[in-house]
Amino acid sequence: MRGDIFRNHHKRFVDTVFSDFAQTIWVYLKSSNTKGSTYDPYRDVGYTRTSQSPLPVDAYIRQLTSNSLIVRELGLTQSGAIEVVVKEQDMNLLKICDKVIYNSVEYSPFNNALGNRVQITEIPFKCYRIILFRVGK
Repeated sequence: MRGDIFRNHHKRFVDTVFSDFAQTIWVYLKSSNTKGSTYDPYRDVGYTRTSQSPLPVDAYIRQLTSNSLIVRELGLTQSGAIEVVVKEQDMNLLKICDKVIYNSVEYSPFNNALGNRVQITEIPFKCYRIILFRVGK
């Protein structure tokens, strides 16, 4: 009985935080490459990438400075990162996506994250904390 009360309070707390403070990030799922007008089968160039329609994901977002990354996440020195907190059901979208856009800025997705460019941490209340880095910075 007591556990049910706490679970209900936690669910209401998470729902309130996401309904009041959540912002939208746009998640592009994997796209396909088609042969473009400059396609050359011998050099394997000339593909045109087609994108699917983006999916909106509600997330609590916080801008990170390079100083906070160095202090909190040892070994990370790049700036231009955001901390994203998403619910558990949206986590799989972020793992299989091809591109993540927030405020017209592209961030590195999970499958292209070389050199610790994405960090995922499970936090309480069935949420995940993800650090995404800017692409091309």
